[in-house]
Amino acid sequence: MFPKPIYEILPYVYLLLGLFGLTRLESGWGKLCGVTLIISGIIIHQIRARYRSEDRLFQKKASLRPLPHQDRRSTRTMTKPPARSYGRVIS
Repeated sequence: MFPKPIYEILPYVYLLLGLFGLTRLESGWGKLCGVTLIISGIIIHQIRARYRSEDRLFQKKASLRPLPHQDRRSTRTMTKPPARSYGRVIS
């Protein structure tokens, strides 16, 4: 695993190297590699952004759920309302 600062900057490095290859290299293979690096940098950046937004959403939802050790029935009322007798005694 890369150190976090290097890991975070890699998509931008791919983009810059791709731009360099696309503009400075004259061979077809160089331009193809440049386009590949640019597309790779964009895809990696999008995947990370999407994962981080889903991760935040998951954390937000998880904070609203009860803890696993809590009994859900304990928060609900399980008693029935009293039956109406209409003047008669129900036994």
